[in-house]
Amino acid sequence: MATKFHVKRGDQVVVIAGSHKGKSGKILEVLAAKNRARIEGVAMVKRHEKKSEKNPQGAITEREGSVHVSNLMTRASYDASKRKKLAPAAAPAA
Repeated sequence: MATKFHVKRGDQVVVIAGSHKGKSGKILEVLAAKNRARIEGVAMVKRHEKKSEKNPQGAITEREGSVHVSNLMTRASYDASKRKKLAPAAAPAA
């Protein structure tokens, strides 16, 4: 039986815990076996690619890593919650 999550591919989400707290984006992929999700522009990791016909020099590319689903909240419920009000806002320089 497939695991049911509170988020799905295409949802707009906010990271509410961990080293990427406060970042937001769209879910690109849900990794159900690992209870994780890839979010557009969040948790970027560098991948070292071998030389190939497509890429004769090889390269270091950046792509999205994954974030545990327990650290995610949908954008709509985040905006409606108290969390948004408690989030650190950029204070104007005096």
